[in-house]
Amino acid sequence: MHIALVRRCYSLKKAGAERYCVNLSRQLQRLGHRVTIIGEEIDSDLKDAIEFLPVKVNHFASWTKNRSFADNVDKVVQQHKFDIVHGLSRTPAVDTFRVTDPLQAHWLNVFYRNALVRRLQDWNPRHRTILDIERSVYQSSHVRRYITQSKLDTRLLVEYYGVPEEKIVRVCNGVDTVQFQPQARHESATVREELGVQPGEPLLVFASMDFRRKGLGPLLKTLTLCKTPGVKLLVLGNGDCRTYGKLAAQLGLKDRVIFAGRQSAMARYYGAGDLFVLPTIYEPFPNVNLEAMGCGTPVLTSATAGGADIIREGENGYLVAQPDAVHDMAECIDYHLSRSSSERQAMAEHCWQTARGMTVEQNARNTLAVFEAVVREKAA
Repeated sequence: MHIALVRRCYSLKKAGAERYCVNLSRQLQRLGHRVTIIGEEIDSDLKDAIEFLPVKVNHFASWTKNRSFADNVDKVVQQHKFDIVHGLSRTPAVDTFRVTDPLQAHWLNVFYRNALVRRLQDWNPRHRTILDIERSVYQSSHVRRYITQSKLDTRLLVEYYGVPEEKIVRVCNGVDTVQFQPQARHESATVREELGVQPGEPLLVFASMDFRRKGLGPLLKTLTLCKTPGVKLLVLGNGDCRTYGKLAAQLGLKDRVIFAGRQSAMARYYGAGDLFVLPTIYEPFPNVNLEAMGCGTPVLTSATAGGADIIREGENGYLVAQPDAVHDMAECIDYHLSRSSSERQAMAEHCWQTARGMTVEQNARNTLAVFEAVVREKAA
């Protein structure tokens, strides 16, 4: 098949959604299919590995970027012949669409809890544009299948946009189990020494490019409530380190929070942690959860995000009902750190079992099965 993947940025240097697009394209190529990327940007070192069709984008404002990209993807698609056009960014000009970015209609409701503030956001040109594009995607008669990563987003598509359940297919996310595997824990002592973490000191790990949405604020407050002495937090990612560094200092955590920025060798940092914590407000499925599990590190996350699907309480991780449930988070952290070494080793093994059953290869095969079904429908 000739498969077109639509993602505004094709990159291994940005967030999880961009890396997912690269991983999917590579797996589809390995399965013998021709893959073309339709987008605005591509990493220079990836240009020779894949066919890339550029989309013109109006950079006047945020809303014009979103609108022009969605409109101009359609123009590019019309100029070429593909067996399948698969959307990973919001545009209705596709045969299949994966809920890769947070559902905007739901995100606004859970992020802006004050009714007045929420209503004012409806007048924000950026939000209005994204909602309009989103509506055109999920109410399109052209899109034949919607791929979700979680039970949560399957439910949200039905509730917000009335998408028929027979058009929704859940394809779980995948992790690169060659890059993220338990052997990463062998470097734990070295990494901790580099970070200035003493042997035996409890270490939590948090990773994100968006500290606010992923719940770093509540996590810092949680740290002040933990009864386990000396708990340290490693913060990875190019988020707003200045603002959250000030918050950490205000909370008396200046010496207990390590802002390490963006790192390329993420596995060694996951493997150095006792627990990975991501109290995210909402997202389809955090890739970092699976990456941490691949390295044998249990995950504490919120039930309000798609990552909750893979959590088995006490076996491979823990759940809190809300991302700002700081007392519940503190109790979970204290409980985990109080468990015996044999119990924590058993959790590490369960984490690896979870990751090993959710590989990028399996994700690509399941996604390809959706494509094949749609191609048969189009032919009929």
